[in-house]
Amino acid sequence: MNKPFHEIEQPEGAPLAPPADMAEVDAHRQRVYESYEQFLRQRLAELDRDREKLWRRDYSSVEAYQRSVEPMRQRLAAMLGWWIEPQNRPPLKTREEQTEILFKDKDFVAYRLSFEVLPGLESYAVELAPCSPGPHPGLLVQHGYGGCPESVCGFTAQANAKDYSYRSLGIRAARRGYHVIAVHHPSGYGTATETVGSLPRFQNYGRAYGKNRLHRLAFLAGGTLFGLDMMASSRGVDLLMSRAGVDRNRIGMYGLSQGGLSALYLPALDQRIKASVCAAYFNSRLLKLVGPHRATCYLDSPEEDKFFADVVRCFADADLVSLICPRSFAVEAGEHDTSVDFEKSRDEFPRAAEHYRKLRLEKRVEFIAHNQGHVSATARAFQFLQEQLA
Repeated sequence: MNKPFHEIEQPEGAPLAPPADMAEVDAHRQRVYESYEQFLRQRLAELDRDREKLWRRDYSSVEAYQRSVEPMRQRLAAMLGWWIEPQNRPPLKTREEQTEILFKDKDFVAYRLSFEVLPGLESYAVELAPCSPGPHPGLLVQHGYGGCPESVCGFTAQANAKDYSYRSLGIRAARRGYHVIAVHHPSGYGTATETVGSLPRFQNYGRAYGKNRLHRLAFLAGGTLFGLDMMASSRGVDLLMSRAGVDRNRIGMYGLSQGGLSALYLPALDQRIKASVCAAYFNSRLLKLVGPHRATCYLDSPEEDKFFADVVRCFADADLVSLICPRSFAVEAGEHDTSVDFEKSRDEFPRAAEHYRKLRLEKRVEFIAHNQGHVSATARAFQFLQEQLA
């Protein structure tokens, strides 16, 4: 049955009262906005101050320590969403028919392959398999924001650029005898460039739109995009452990920038990773999120995917390291990094190292400084991995 449209009471036309002074209105808007921001910043400062009360770390023994932090590991998994413990996952499925050889020399063969992260969700990886007889240590290398497995491994034109560069991380690892997996974390597509963050139909929406779009969908579905990325990278560990030439007890990780974010979070979740190098990420987290910070804080950037519900309440960077401990962890930091405040990274590190000190495991944690920028380039990082995965 058709229903008639209702009559419009107020037609278009002149205002019914004298217009307000919009400059005065804007002054009120400013006052309220600033009140909201001040209120929220104060609340965040309180959460940051009180965070330690949520942790019940027991340093009486390594075993007691691991038991004491386990509830917070579960809380981390719940915060990110999508996490399934390795022993509870569906069997790993790869698309062998899509495997491509990218490169081959006397040291290693590089492949590109697709795999299933979760039922109905796929990603791809680049794998570098050493030509020498195994068993080899396995290494998960992780690209940063807008990157791809080819870039972190060294198969791009800007592989060894002066700044914001992985410096052929995957190739260097393979030539040191590591069996390498580099997993893709999506940011966008539609341009034949090394980094991408937009989408073909939304080119004018900015460099962060592709990742933000997926993050919004993941949030509506009850998780986070980064939670899906962590499952994808953990499937990379599954891939390494499925290879006959890999020593399952010698799995490491190395990531730069947003890959450094992964190299901090994934070992906190996936205890099969025995040693990790977090490059160009580790910092004073609240200050990097909302400022003040020497580089642009995330609050004033277009990147929405760095904000998690409990990160300030529960998980400063040093707290995440406490979930990696007693396994090994290193920070790699550049003095001239324009994205990560070197001084704040250095200042935060002792809080992470304290957990190892209390367990008398000081040799398993290290701050690796260099005098360049946003790069993963030190020989010491690989020496650290070699020592810790021995």
